[in-house]
Amino acid sequence: GPIYLTPEELATYDGTDETKPLYLAISGTIYDVSANRRTYGPDGSYRYFTGVDAARSYVTGCFAEDRTADMRGVEEMYLPLDDPKVDSHWSPAELAALKEKERAEALKRVHEGLLHWVNFFENNDKYPKVGYLKRSKNWLDNEPRRALCKSAAKGRRKRQIPSE
Repeated sequence: GPIYLTPEELATYDGTDETKPLYLAISGTIYDVSANRRTYGPDGSYRYFTGVDAARSYVTGCFAEDRTADMRGVEEMYLPLDDPKVDSHWSPAELAALKEKERAEALKRVHEGLLHWVNFFENNDKYPKVGYLKRSKNWLDNEPRRALCKSAAKGRRKRQIPSE
């Protein structure tokens, strides 16, 4: 049957103990990536994913900085930056509606980005699903809200005026 590991237990499957398999989690599901030890092991380019649920980093691309499953605020990478000069082209009500639409689209992009990687592991015979991550019910309540990593924040641009 499936195994159930706490985040602390999962951390011991990061490749530093060569007698253990390499595990990573994404959105709470644990996969065995031992078949690709060179890539996911301690010296591999994807070492940041093993021993942890790094769902956030799959979307932001900030592997070292975003080794967490906390997705709060990731949608900001897809939101335009506010600019009073540009934003003055809309009435306050129009701007509020636009921002609501932009946020909904950004959340959809985050969901689709994460879903791509969930499906990648779920449908990859090379990386079998072995179990699930055990967390306390309200684990996010004890986590500080993360700022968007520099690389993801750098991609944000000003809102565009419709006629431009």
